This record gives sequence, structure tokens and C-alpha cells, in this order.
Amino acid sequence: MATFLDISILSHFVSVFTFLLVFVIVFGMLEVFKVFGEGKKGLHAIIGVSIGLIFMFSSGVTAVIQTFMPWFTILILVIFFILFAVRMFGVSQKDISESVTEGGALTWILIFTAVIVLFSLGAGFGQKSLQEGPGSAAVNTTTTTQTSTTTVNNQTVATGSTSTGDFNQNLYNTIYHPKVLGLILIMVIVILAMLFLTVKED
Repeated sequence: MATFLDISILSHFVSVFTFLLVFVIVFGMLEVFKVFGEGKKGLHAIIGVSIGLIFMFSSGVTAVIQTFMPWFTILILVIFFILFAVRMFGVSQKDISESVTEGGALTWILIFTAVIVLFSLGAGFGQKSLQEGPGSAAVNTTTTTQTSTTTVNNQTVATGSTSTGDFNQNLYNTIYHPKVLGLILIMVIVILAMLFLTVKED
């Protein structure tokens, strides 16, 4: 049922929004760093439009941007509200700057950004890489010991199989595989052991 606030029609213009975003970012960076010298707004605009069009006509890159930007925006909002909360309790700007540069907060921000980038690349090129990669010929011959089946993209596959046509489903089945979960648990225990054993006593 359509409502007054129904904006689903805007989903058809996602590529246009991607073009505008890329154009603004490229144009702004060229204006700030002035790679081609002063007073080159026309040249910067042409370069921004060209790169924006290249991004818009590449479905994989567009998918990467569409996945990356919402999660990166959420990360920025979380950081903003954390800073807002600590400032309410009297923490100075100097203390915040020191904690970011020396306390390891910048490292965590970079780690979360890298994770978002990796998932975005997976959303844009993951399934294509599986189909065109060196092991793509062996995908159809992969066997599994599980007997239950499910339907993915009108294709019946074994539950837990990573030979489906959906990259998100393949990634989900990989991460939640018992061997992978066991490896993650071991890595967490190792990291915690290293942190506790290497902590400096006062």
C-alpha cells in the first residue's frame, strides 16, 4: 500500500546518487589539494564528472560504494555520539585528542574502517570472483556431507554449502562453519592471553 512518505521510487536513482557522491568527493579533493594549480575549477569539474560516470557505469564499484557509505556513516555517527557523551562529563578536547592519537582509538577506527571496506568489496566483487576465479570450474563438483537442502535463487543446494549463487549466503555459511567458529574462538583466546600476559604492572 502506497503512503505519502513512500520513497521506494528513489531506489531506481541509486546510480545517480552514487555519481553525485563520487563527483563531489573528487571535485572537493582536487579543489583542496590543487593538484593542477590555482583557478582550475573547470578542469576539476570535468575530471570529477568523468570519474563519477565511470563509477556509475560499473555495477561492481557502485555496489561497493552503496555498501560502504551507510556503514561508514554509522561508524561516524557512533564516534560522534561517543565524543558527545564524554564531553558532557567534562572531558576536555585535549584529552580526547590524546586518547585518539596515543590511546589506540585511532587504531580501532582504522580496523573498523578496514572491515567495512573488506565487506563492501565482498558485496561488490565477491560472487563474481567466486564464479570467475581459479577454482570456479570445481564449484559444481563440490560435495557436502549434509543432507538437508534449501532453495537459493531458484536453485536447490545443500544446507551449509558454499556453492550457491549468492555471495552473502556463501559468506554466511563459511563464517558459521564449525571449523571457522573454532578458529575464531582460538584466536580470541590467544589475543586475550597476549593482552593479559603482556600488560604492564604498576
